[in-house]
Amino acid sequence: MITPYSVQAEATLEALRDVEPSGRPLAEVGTAHRFQGREFPVVVFDTVEPQYGSGLWMGQASRLPGSGSWQQSGVRLFNVATTRVQHRLYVIVSRERVWNATAGTALGHLGTLLRDRQVRSVPATSLISPPEWKPPQLGPEGKRLAEVLARHVTITDIHDELSFYEQFADLISQAQTSIWLWSAWVASRVRTLLPLLQSAVGRGVRVTIFVRDPSDTLQQKKHFAEALDALRAAVPDVIEVNLTHEKIVVIDDRTVMMGSLNALSQHRSREVMVTMHGHHWARKLLSHLHAEEFSKPPHCGACHGQQVDLRRAGSSGNWYWRCYNQACPGRGKGKYKAWTLDATVRQPRR
Repeated sequence: MITPYSVQAEATLEALRDVEPSGRPLAEVGTAHRFQGREFPVVVFDTVEPQYGSGLWMGQASRLPGSGSWQQSGVRLFNVATTRVQHRLYVIVSRERVWNATAGTALGHLGTLLRDRQVRSVPATSLISPPEWKPPQLGPEGKRLAEVLARHVTITDIHDELSFYEQFADLISQAQTSIWLWSAWVASRVRTLLPLLQSAVGRGVRVTIFVRDPSDTLQQKKHFAEALDALRAAVPDVIEVNLTHEKIVVIDDRTVMMGSLNALSQHRSREVMVTMHGHHWARKLLSHLHAEEFSKPPHCGACHGQQVDLRRAGSSGNWYWRCYNQACPGRGKGKYKAWTLDATVRQPRR
């Protein structure tokens, strides 16, 4: 990757360190001067500069009559950057600035190529949007680039137990498609969040919450049980999981909050939660947690009720649903559905 400014090169290298494996870097980054005399199969030229403003080196790079040494050095840098490539060149630049560039300037030449359809233009929003929003005209290269960009994860905030709930409330209020929440216990804390969760459900947001099953000692206490009943009245999809201890929030398959804080029961304890953004990361986490599969509890095969909790066999690691209805005719006889991690379903045991 080539950029006109050394500070941009340093910022890009810092971002790459967050996503690259140890060992040899995935890409070389530097100013055009660093790569003089070298060639690469693929070059990304990031001009950095915004759509508007003056004093923009690449935007004013020119050898037209009256151009000063500053504009002419910009042309030399532009030429070095764009001639390092052997097969494919990506230029990150303001499309409007290119369209409106003066003929004969560096960006003016790029604008001519664009108007003559000798180069393709891909909006940045198409590359950084969720995959289901991407237009089909991206092409194979554009789709591959979008895939790579989607893997970028940004850590935006770190909150303690005092500051967490303000951001949590904002995220619930802004949620558009889904809220996934793992909180082992449900206690009095949940009552301040119920109006927000109920509002999210009312505007069509899919809200799914995983909590501990009724066999848990704490969850059996009166005020815990009452809080869970209140949660069930506001949120239709509350899944009970034996021994669950995750503390995770995923909003719109993009924003992840993870740490030590039980969002629905925290009280007095010192905690920390990290907020991260990234579609690829969020979906990978949801896949690891089997969120989609576990969000659909089956009816009991014996009593046909839905008083079931999710459990995991210690020796095999297989997940299974268990009916805890005291009146179930199959209770104690092992009549439950079970599946392994690959979601294959076994027949109820007899």
